[in-house]
Amino acid sequence: MIIKGDRFEGNRIKALIYESECWELYKTFTNSSLLLVMKSAYDRWIVNQLLYAGNPFIQTEIDGTEYVYLLSDEKYLLLPVKNGLPLCDRKIALTFAAALKRMRERTKIPFGDGIFIEEYGYLLPVYEFESPSDDIILGSFLAGGRRETFYDGKIVSPFLDETVYCKISEITGLERQRQEPPKIAEDEPKRPFVLAGRRELSQFFQEHIINILNEPERYQKLGIDFPAAVLLYGPPGCGKTFAVEKLIEYLGLPSFEINSATIASPYIHDTAKKISRVFETAISKAPSIVVIDEMESYLSDRNAPTSNSQHLEEVAEFLRQVQNAQKNHVLIIAMTNMYEKIDPAILRRGRFDHHIEVGLPSEEEIYQLLLSITRNIVLSADIDLKQLAAQLTGKTLADVTFIIREAGLISGKNGLDAITADSIQTAVSHLPKEEQRRRIGF
Repeated sequence: MIIKGDRFEGNRIKALIYESECWELYKTFTNSSLLLVMKSAYDRWIVNQLLYAGNPFIQTEIDGTEYVYLLSDEKYLLLPVKNGLPLCDRKIALTFAAALKRMRERTKIPFGDGIFIEEYGYLLPVYEFESPSDDIILGSFLAGGRRETFYDGKIVSPFLDETVYCKISEITGLERQRQEPPKIAEDEPKRPFVLAGRRELSQFFQEHIINILNEPERYQKLGIDFPAAVLLYGPPGCGKTFAVEKLIEYLGLPSFEINSATIASPYIHDTAKKISRVFETAISKAPSIVVIDEMESYLSDRNAPTSNSQHLEEVAEFLRQVQNAQKNHVLIIAMTNMYEKIDPAILRRGRFDHHIEVGLPSEEEIYQLLLSITRNIVLSADIDLKQLAAQLTGKTLADVTFIIREAGLISGKNGLDAITADSIQTAVSHLPKEEQRRRIGF
C-alpha cells in the first residue's frame, strides 16, 4: 500500500512487518508500530461498536483509496492474533485475556483473524476467514501460534504457570481443565527449589525460608520460629520479581501483594488503612506471604524534603505491621530498584534481617537461564548456548529473555521452524539502548 520512506505524523517508514488483504503493519525509524487499515474494515469496527468516537485511528488517503492508520509506541505489542506470541509472558497473557473479554462484551464476532493492539487494549477482527472459538484463539495465542486449546490445561509457554492460567480463566470466564500435580511418595523428598540463572539466590531461599518452613520443629529448637523478612534490591530486569513469583509457586502459600496500584490513594489516612487491611488478611490466612513491590514508592526516607504528614503515617503503619507479621507467621518479601531511598527505620535488622542484592547475572547464570528458557524451543545446530552466554555477559536476565523471544519472532517472520544463530544475532542488534528500553519489538 505504501512505500518505504513514506511519512506519517513525522514518522518515516522503515520496514513492512506483516501484510494482509486489508491491512499492513510497518515499523518506523523511531521503532513505533504503524498499522494501516482499509477504510471498509474500519467502518465495520464502528458499526459493530468495537470502536467509539475519539479512537486513535486517523483517516488518510493513498493513491485515491481511503485508509485509516494508528501509531503505537515501541514499548507495546501489536501483531496478528493468529501468529500468537512465542515465549508469551505473564503481563502480555493477562493483557490479551482482558482485551478478549472487553471486546467479547461488545460483539460475538470471532477474533481469530484479528489484530491485537496492546497499547489501547484492542482486539479487532478483519473478517478475512472463518475464525475458531475463543478457547482455541486464547490457547493458540499463548502457544505462539500453535493450534492449542485453553481448556485442555497444558502449560504452553515456559513463562506461564498454573496461577497465571487460573487468573486468565477468571478474567475471561473460559473454563480450564486443571492439571493434577504429580503425586509424591511419602518417603520421597520434595524436589529442591531451583531458580534458573540464579544459583546463589536459589540457595538463599532454600536455606533461609524453605528449610525453616519444611522443618519447623527442628528450627524452633534452634530458636528460629519463622523466616525473617527479606529485601531484594538491584537494577531493573535482573529477575527480582521472577524469583519471588517462583518462590511463591513453590511454597504454595497464600500470597498478597502491596504495590502502588493496590494501596495508593489521594485521600488522607486511606493508604494507611489499605496497608493495614492487607496485613490483617494475610495474618488471617497464615502461614502466608506479603510481597511489597516498588517499596521506594511509599517507604522512602521520611526526612526527605518531599515528605508530608500522609507519607509519615504510611511509613509508621508499615513499621507496625512488619514487626507484627513475622510474629503471626507472615513472610514478607520486598523489592526495590532504589535501595538508597528507603527509610533507614525500615531497613533496620529486626524488620528486614536480610538485604539481598540481585545484580547483573554472571556468565554461568546466563547460561543456566538460556538452558531453561530454550528447553522446549527448537534451536538450529549452529547455536552454541555457552558461547552465547559469554557474549551476553553484562546484560540483564530480562535482556537475555528479550533476545530469545525476539529471535523467535524473527525466525517466524522468515518462515523458519527453528531459531537460528543469525536470528539471535539480529535480535541482539535490536536490543534497546539503556535509555530506550522496551519490552518487545520487531
